[in-house]
Amino acid sequence: MDWSNKTWEKEDLEFSPKRKVNNKQSKYIHHNSGGFFSPKMQRVVGYESLWGECLFYYLLELDIKTIRYYEQPVNVLISTFDEKKLEVNSWTHVPDVLVFRQGYRQHLYQIKGSKDDEENKVISRACNIYANNRGWVYNKIYPKENIPDVVISNLLLLWNYLKPRKYPNILIEEILHKVTIIKNIKVVELANSFSSKIDFRFVLPAIYHLIAIGKLNVDILQPINSNSMVKHGSVLTQIADSIYMEGNHDNKNYKNW
Repeated sequence: MDWSNKTWEKEDLEFSPKRKVNNKQSKYIHHNSGGFFSPKMQRVVGYESLWGECLFYYLLELDIKTIRYYEQPVNVLISTFDEKKLEVNSWTHVPDVLVFRQGYRQHLYQIKGSKDDEENKVISRACNIYANNRGWVYNKIYPKENIPDVVISNLLLLWNYLKPRKYPNILIEEILHKVTIIKNIKVVELANSFSSKIDFRFVLPAIYHLIAIGKLNVDILQPINSNSMVKHGSVLTQIADSIYMEGNHDNKNYKNW
C-alpha cells in the first residue's frame, strides 16, 4: 500500500479515540497512563501503559515507514454464550492501535503485557474477524515482555532527539557527506571532525537527531553513546520490519533480535 501522498481527514474522524485514557490502575502502578505530543500525528497521543502502549508508540514515531497511527481506533463487538444461563453476553472492545505503514496493509494491534487468558482469546478471535472483514491484519504484540532492555533504553534516548531542532542545513549535509565517505565511524570521532569549525558538543545532538529520524544507523543492541559506530541507514526500520508482518498470528519475533 502507498500511503505517502494520502490525505487523512476521513481517517482522522473515523478512527478518533473511542474511549478516554483512564487511571483506574494508577493507585497500584505509578505513572501507568498519560500522553505525549506526537510529531507524527501533530496532537497528543494517550496511552494506558508506559511500558506497553507508550513504548510501542515511540517505536512507531521513530519508524520512518510508519506514516500514521490511531490509538483506540475502533469498536469491536464481542459476543459469548453462557451455557449455564443459556444466554448471549455482548460487550464492546477497543483494540489499542491501527497503523498505516508504507508498503503494508492497515495493521490493527493489541498490545499485551503477558500471556492471554480465555477471555482475551475470545477478544482476539473477534478482532481477527473484524480486521479480516476490513482487509486489515490483526496481531498481538508484547513489548514489555520481549523487547530487550538495551533496545528500550535506546528507544527512550532517541525519542528525546526526534523532535525537530534548528540545526543548520549545511551541518546536517556535511555530517551525512562525511559518513558517506568514511562509511563507519564513531559518533565522537564524527563530531570531533568538525572541531576546526564548531565545538563537537554542538555536533553530537545533530548526529543523534539524524539517528532518530532514520538517516544514520547504529547497533541498536548496544547502548547508543558517543562510542557507537555510525553509518547510513535506519536500524529502527529494521526493528519495525521484524514485528510488522503480514499474517494473522501472535508475533514473537522480538526474540530473534
